[in-house]
Amino acid sequence: MTDPNALVLNTLERKPLHVRRRPFLSIAVLTFALLVPAAPGHAGTIPEPTSTASVKKDAPAAEPSGSPTAGSERRGGTVAAEPSVETSTSPSKPTAPTPTSLPTAGANEPAAPSPGPSTSESAGTTLSEEIGELGSYMGQGLERLKETGNAQTPTDRDRALDEAVDELGLKGAELQFGASAPSNAAAASSWRPTGIQGLDVSSHQLTVDWQGAYNQGARFAYVKATEGTGYKNPYFSQQYGGSASAGMIRGAYHFALPSLTSGAAQANYFIDGGGGWTADGQTLPPLLDVEYNPYSSLGNDCYNMSASQMVTWIRDFSNTVLARTGRVPMIYTTTDWWNRCTGASQAFSDHPLHLAAYNQAGPGTMPNGWTTYTVWQYSATGPFVGDSNVWNGTSNQLAAFARNSGIETGQQGATGPNEVHFRGGVPASSSMGLSSDKLLTCDWDGNGVSTPATFYGGVWIIRNSLSSSDPGFRLSYGSGTDQPICGDWDGNGTETIGVYRNGVAYVKNSNSSGFADGVIVFGAKGDTAIVGDWDRDGNDTLGVARPSTSGKQFYLTNSNLRPSVAGSFVFGNATDVPVSGDWDNDGYSTVGVKRGSQWFLANSNLRVVTNVTYAYGDTSDAPITGRWARGRATSVGVVRAR
Repeated sequence: MTDPNALVLNTLERKPLHVRRRPFLSIAVLTFALLVPAAPGHAGTIPEPTSTASVKKDAPAAEPSGSPTAGSERRGGTVAAEPSVETSTSPSKPTAPTPTSLPTAGANEPAAPSPGPSTSESAGTTLSEEIGELGSYMGQGLERLKETGNAQTPTDRDRALDEAVDELGLKGAELQFGASAPSNAAAASSWRPTGIQGLDVSSHQLTVDWQGAYNQGARFAYVKATEGTGYKNPYFSQQYGGSASAGMIRGAYHFALPSLTSGAAQANYFIDGGGGWTADGQTLPPLLDVEYNPYSSLGNDCYNMSASQMVTWIRDFSNTVLARTGRVPMIYTTTDWWNRCTGASQAFSDHPLHLAAYNQAGPGTMPNGWTTYTVWQYSATGPFVGDSNVWNGTSNQLAAFARNSGIETGQQGATGPNEVHFRGGVPASSSMGLSSDKLLTCDWDGNGVSTPATFYGGVWIIRNSLSSSDPGFRLSYGSGTDQPICGDWDGNGTETIGVYRNGVAYVKNSNSSGFADGVIVFGAKGDTAIVGDWDRDGNDTLGVARPSTSGKQFYLTNSNLRPSVAGSFVFGNATDVPVSGDWDNDGYSTVGVKRGSQWFLANSNLRVVTNVTYAYGDTSDAPITGRWARGRATSVGVVRAR
């Protein structure tokens, strides 16, 4: 292994870094290409990259996907279709992504069917009669399957309530059944799993005794607001307002009828009908109920829609909700329905999951694309009125989820927030995110102080202070496997987001969801991206690090417009974690490595030797770097999972 003090390879003296380059363009959307060797896999030394570049001014830049699959449509600030990027595994030149305009539906996906005259005529009064005064409710299909074996055959409870409403009307049905609707034929259950309890209700529960539910232990609720684009829950005000008055955190849900109208149309109808969200700490994010089709007039369990049509419809709904509320919706479904009707899509892994599975053993297998759940609907027969649910996490995480603060849920499979420690910072430590989050720091607001952000599944939470009490703000950009990066790409003094994927960086000049402002091809699949102002011209540019037989190999570029290799060298051991920063506050960014709890930092990219060595953190801690106070040199920090 190579000692960081030893200079193994240095081409920077032949090709110094102090080269002015044009600032990164903030308006023109550009595409760049660089010849860089693939990650090492063959015997011998790694050849130094050479580069070519091209600029195409009349087409939009490619952009990262907001989900693991391509083909999403951008609406109102969400992340659109994933660009096609291919990186060779041999030392040949990778192909730059070709800019393309976005399709109106997902890439290679047919648009969701529109109603048209024949669809409306065929559904007509038959569908209206099926919907009736009560409509459908969350979990109806699963309840029917368990009792009757058919998602379109009513349960005994459904029949009793429908007959009472048909004969007596809603008010008469309330008088007949008292404070609650008839129960299921199955014996009521008093079992509940350990955790924060909740419930969901619809018009089928009529007027709900919310104080009674709270006294039973319920602390959150979802209330049906709308269905399709023609039905509103007549009890919504009592149920939504009553749950809040009883002290519960509550949210609204929409029952999807995806074959009738577009996802955008139903999302707008839902939000206009009570499905909005505010960061008041009492409102859960909007919930999309997408499950077994309850109406025979609309076809099979999947509404006679193909998997690609269903995915496109859900994306349309999600994009519209995000554009109007600032949050992606939680998705309610079953594993069976999701895998069958979306083709086991992984496109929504960045959305919270509300999973239905009625048993006392646990939620079971997750739908494809999710590794865990946010809420588990475990029973339709008690202990609570309506359906019974449990939150996957602590009460603090539930409150943070409602506020959208970023320290959220068991959805990410962690037990608590990360500890974040800043060497020389004030405060010296804070907490943010969960162990599965990727955390990085940058000067997000241009005030000279680096502050943290988390990245998980394409969702960012960005803070403008070091305090744990800062709720931050949320945006969507990139996908789950991307490496989040940040830098001052256009030299305006504010550092902004980007993602690095298979040798390609997709960067923005603002901290917001939206199209990439630049696509920079530099490096290869398997490289780790680093960012810095290597030549002190005020613009941050890329570098990459990769393991080699000699140690940790670095390549740096001084341009985002035409990214040629300005220098390459080996520093540290192959297994070290690369970092970058202005360690001596001279305006030049230089490299370093973290090895276990030891840090080795260099103050020059011309003669790369270790200038500073110290211990900070533990071996398992992830490194971060930043300026923890205005005017100071870059310091180090660590993220420690809990």
